[in-house]
Amino acid sequence: MNRYIKYSMTLICGAAALVSCMKTPELVLADKGPDMTVNSCTESAYMGADLKFSVTVSDDDFALSTLKARLYYDDAQVGETVIRTKENGTYEGSLTAPLYKDIPDGIASVVFASQNVGMGLTYDTLYVSLKRPDFPELALCAQDGEGTWKMKRTSGYRYEVTADFPSLLKAFVTTPAVNAEGEVISLGWDGSALSAGNENPIPFSATIPGQYTVSVDLMSLEAAPFKYVVTEEFDLSEQSPEAVYSLRQGLGLSFPHIDGIADWDLDQDFFTVDDDKNVTFDAVDGYYKFVADFKNTFIKVLPCDALGNTLALGGGCDGAVWAIGQNFGKPVIGPSWNTTDGAYAFAQVSPKIYQFTLNVGGQIKDGVALKIYHQMGWGGEFTKADFASFDGAGVFVMTDSGDINIASGAALADKKAYRFTLDLRQGASAAVLKVREVEAIGGAALDISVNGTKADRLSRSIYKVSAMSLKKGDAVSFSGIEGIADWYFDPDHFTGTGSDLKFNAVEGWYSVEMDIDAGFVTVRRVKQDGKAATFKDEGALTVMAWGLAHPVMTSQLAWESGALITMAEIEDGVYQFSGLAVEETDGVTMGGRFRYDYLSIKFFGQAGWGDEMGDVTLTDGAAKLIRVPGNIELAEGVELEKGAMYVMTVRADNAGFAGGKFNCTVDLVKK
Repeated sequence: MNRYIKYSMTLICGAAALVSCMKTPELVLADKGPDMTVNSCTESAYMGADLKFSVTVSDDDFALSTLKARLYYDDAQVGETVIRTKENGTYEGSLTAPLYKDIPDGIASVVFASQNVGMGLTYDTLYVSLKRPDFPELALCAQDGEGTWKMKRTSGYRYEVTADFPSLLKAFVTTPAVNAEGEVISLGWDGSALSAGNENPIPFSATIPGQYTVSVDLMSLEAAPFKYVVTEEFDLSEQSPEAVYSLRQGLGLSFPHIDGIADWDLDQDFFTVDDDKNVTFDAVDGYYKFVADFKNTFIKVLPCDALGNTLALGGGCDGAVWAIGQNFGKPVIGPSWNTTDGAYAFAQVSPKIYQFTLNVGGQIKDGVALKIYHQMGWGGEFTKADFASFDGAGVFVMTDSGDINIASGAALADKKAYRFTLDLRQGASAAVLKVREVEAIGGAALDISVNGTKADRLSRSIYKVSAMSLKKGDAVSFSGIEGIADWYFDPDHFTGTGSDLKFNAVEGWYSVEMDIDAGFVTVRRVKQDGKAATFKDEGALTVMAWGLAHPVMTSQLAWESGALITMAEIEDGVYQFSGLAVEETDGVTMGGRFRYDYLSIKFFGQAGWGDEMGDVTLTDGAAKLIRVPGNIELAEGVELEKGAMYVMTVRADNAGFAGGKFNCTVDLVKK
């Protein structure tokens, strides 16, 4: 091992004096870094394997801070390990040497940096000789543990095996031991190439089960065969969104009545979508009910019999198992402890082995409680006594009743997914459950925040902060959204532009909902816990109507099951709703919120029926445009000017609220 650099580095900083009634703390800087000795570091290794190191650090003058080990391929940093060094001593750690395509054997650098609290740094750099995995044979291991085959090297870095395989073979490729500790390199699939240490299996496939050749290349990181799948057409459509099908594992699926099906958030446990947007079915042969959700671009899959009755776990551990609980769901987080809409089937990916994967943020969040049941409703269930072993990946724990929760002090990894694999090959009373962090596929939640508060993913395109405190004049900022300056913000709740927004309503709690596809924001008045606010308690005024819309006219507010928009309270007891007058069929003009030729408006004291407007007084200006025969309507023979901006203002004081009615004064003017 050639050690070629070792030196100390002193950082000198200036500090401005702070004037205070308290004594100003003095910043003391170190004039040198800690003493550091690299005791050992792997001198040669295979790409894809770990590089282990041991470093002793000490400092007699300053408390220690951190020890960092960084791995470089040429000048590019490709890995880092950070260790907190609270006291003098010897610290051990490791770095993984990435396996990239088409990179030959070579020399990499490991740079160690030790820092104390005085900001003094000491560096030491070493060389490591790296080699691509290059063995006489590899092992092809089926994901379900049902088979292992030897892959012989045919040339260069190419390996092959010919055997009887199922039409869909999900497998990993592993090397022989790469060091004295017995470490092996496992290769999975990143969606387009082999990837060392990846938990996603490689989805080899052929037209029909039988004898065929599986190959991998450890230089190009290519694998084969793929895409040779028999494809059948299925008749799901918006008019017929549910159907029962007899399916076999590895079958190709085509949906001629659903545009862009490969871009839907298809359940990664039941479906695979390859780079060419071919869709295959991954669960074992059987009957399944498909329920197409066109709003969320998702197909819910329910294992069933030929008549569509959902399956339960059978005596031979076949059939189905179900997840029920809270703060998780597919395609988005579902209702709490609900045995119908909140029950989700595991995919049986091989006999008696079941799989259930949830994307963090969109499908699982803090406060999760997941329990495995024998059927869709209450009844048979797995308690802790039914598990021979449980591995929660350091993130999840199991209670005696079988509830799976996040461990104390643990946290879900952002932009990742967690895969629950249930092995019932030894019976339902000796279950084995493993949880693994994997790459999120399909419906991975974006990291979107409003004023630093993280938004939940409600559907493929809808994100929402359920409750946040805002007051008039507050700056409102959005992170994680591209092109926010081009979004539509209603002029009642906001002033300014997307990059310099100010809140325009009175102080209170509000939900902020974002449609990232259409590019608009919806604000509603809520209680502190995120539930709908009321006129009686919070002064929230809900409007329902035909002829009013948000954000475009093809999304009219409607009645009982409508959008349930709360008007912006711009001053105490003063509410405002603004928009352009447009055609009923206009679905393009953002802010086209008034139908020019028809209005039927009513104000309510909650999100839905109940308390509502009583006597309505019109201002002189409003009386020229609208009337109140019951609901608020356009005056006889009156049409609004198409393309003009109109502002409706409502004054309602709940001090006079009585008998479920509140009186109000309404103004409507062209701006």
